[in-house]
Amino acid sequence: MTARPPRGAGSVADRRWARVREIAADIQRLEALDRAEGLDEDARVQLASLRILAERASTRALLADDLAEAIEDAERTRSRGGNAT
Repeated sequence: MTARPPRGAGSVADRRWARVREIAADIQRLEALDRAEGLDEDARVQLASLRILAERASTRALLADDLAEAIEDAERTRSRGGNAT
Protein backbone atom coordinates (compact mmCIF):
# COMPACT_ATOMS: atom_id res chain seq x y z
CA MET A 1 0.00 0.00 0.00
CA THR A 2 1.42 3.37 -1.01
CA ALA A 3 1.00 6.47 1.06
CA ARG A 4 -1.20 9.19 -0.33
CA PRO A 5 0.65 12.27 -1.47
CA PRO A 6 0.11 15.26 0.81
CA ARG A 7 -2.57 17.66 -0.33
CA GLY A 8 -2.97 21.36 -0.03
CA ALA A 9 -0.92 24.42 -0.78
CA GLY A 10 2.16 23.06 0.98
CA SER A 11 2.21 20.03 -1.27
CA VAL A 12 1.97 22.26 -4.32
CA ALA A 13 5.07 24.11 -3.15
CA ASP A 14 6.83 20.80 -2.50
CA ARG A 15 6.07 19.65 -6.05
CA ARG A 16 7.31 22.95 -7.44
CA TRP A 17 10.60 22.58 -5.55
CA ALA A 18 10.91 18.99 -6.79
CA ARG A 19 10.64 20.34 -10.34
CA VAL A 20 13.36 22.90 -9.61
CA ARG A 21 15.62 20.09 -8.38
CA GLU A 22 14.93 18.04 -11.53
CA ILE A 23 15.84 20.94 -13.77
CA ALA A 24 18.96 21.67 -11.68
CA ALA A 25 20.08 18.05 -12.09
CA ASP A 26 19.72 18.36 -15.88
CA ILE A 27 21.69 21.61 -15.83
CA GLN A 28 24.45 20.01 -13.75
CA ARG A 29 24.61 17.06 -16.14
CA LEU A 30 25.02 19.32 -19.16
CA GLU A 31 27.54 21.56 -17.39
CA ALA A 32 29.63 18.51 -16.47
CA LEU A 33 29.47 17.32 -20.07
CA ASP A 34 30.51 20.78 -21.22
CA ARG A 35 33.54 20.72 -18.91
CA ALA A 36 34.53 17.22 -20.00
CA GLU A 37 33.84 17.24 -23.72
CA GLY A 38 32.29 20.54 -24.67
CA LEU A 39 28.75 20.96 -25.93
CA ASP A 40 27.50 21.17 -29.47
CA GLU A 41 25.18 24.01 -30.47
CA ASP A 42 22.00 22.04 -29.76
CA ALA A 43 23.17 21.14 -26.27
CA ARG A 44 24.13 24.76 -25.59
CA VAL A 45 20.63 25.85 -26.60
CA GLN A 46 19.18 23.14 -24.36
CA LEU A 47 21.35 24.33 -21.45
CA ALA A 48 20.27 27.94 -21.96
CA SER A 49 16.62 26.84 -22.09
CA LEU A 50 17.03 24.83 -18.90
CA ARG A 51 18.52 27.83 -17.12
CA ILE A 52 15.47 29.91 -18.09
CA LEU A 53 13.16 27.10 -16.97
CA ALA A 54 15.00 26.89 -13.66
CA GLU A 55 14.57 30.61 -13.05
CA ARG A 56 10.86 30.44 -13.82
CA ALA A 57 10.35 27.26 -11.81
CA SER A 58 12.12 28.69 -8.77
CA THR A 59 9.97 31.83 -8.97
CA ARG A 60 6.85 29.65 -9.05
CA ALA A 61 8.13 27.60 -6.11
CA LEU A 62 8.78 30.74 -4.07
CA LEU A 63 5.31 32.03 -4.87
CA ALA A 64 3.80 28.66 -3.91
CA ASP A 65 5.72 28.80 -0.60
CA ASP A 66 4.38 32.29 0.08
CA LEU A 67 0.84 31.24 -0.79
CA ALA A 68 1.04 28.13 1.40
CA GLU A 69 2.23 30.25 4.31
CA ALA A 70 -0.58 32.76 3.80
CA ILE A 71 -3.15 29.96 3.68
CA GLU A 72 -1.75 28.40 6.85
CA ASP A 73 -1.88 31.79 8.59
CA ALA A 74 -5.50 32.29 7.49
CA GLU A 75 -6.45 28.80 8.67
CA ARG A 76 -4.81 29.40 12.05
CA THR A 77 -6.65 32.70 12.39
CA ARG A 78 -9.94 31.06 11.46
CA SER A 79 -9.38 28.19 13.93
CA ARG A 80 -8.87 30.79 16.72
CA GLY A 81 -12.20 32.32 15.89
CA GLY A 82 -10.84 35.16 13.81
CA ASN A 83 -8.79 36.74 16.61
CA ALA A 84 -5.36 37.51 15.24
CA THR A 85 -2.62 38.18 17.76
